[in-house]
Amino acid sequence: MTQLERYAQMMKVNLGEVKAHIAYGFGAHGSVLAQTVQARCEKLEIHYDIESTDKPAKIAGLIRNARNGCYVRQTIGNPELFLDTINLNGQPFNPEDYPPPDTQKLTWNCEGIYSRKSI
Repeated sequence: MTQLERYAQMMKVNLGEVKAHIAYGFGAHGSVLAQTVQARCEKLEIHYDIESTDKPAKIAGLIRNARNGCYVRQTIGNPELFLDTINLNGQPFNPEDYPPPDTQKLTWNCEGIYSRKSI
């Protein structure tokens, strides 16, 4: 909604009351011990109720600008933007130099706890 208000000011759109209902579902799967955890967003739904005296075409332009001008929305849509560097104890560190453990050596027991097979 911040972007709606921001672009409404720039476009001189008359906005009345704006309400948003947000529904989302997040989850994760994989194994912590096998280092295969994958977080995910299963859905992110936003419904807006917008009041305005302006013409629908002007509101449509506002919505397009607000969607395209939202940094979070654009980042989620383009996850390749994430570039991170790491120092460990003051020295450059690349986790890819240390592969995850052999997942064949991990089993799931009936209590839902991972255990290691003896090697």
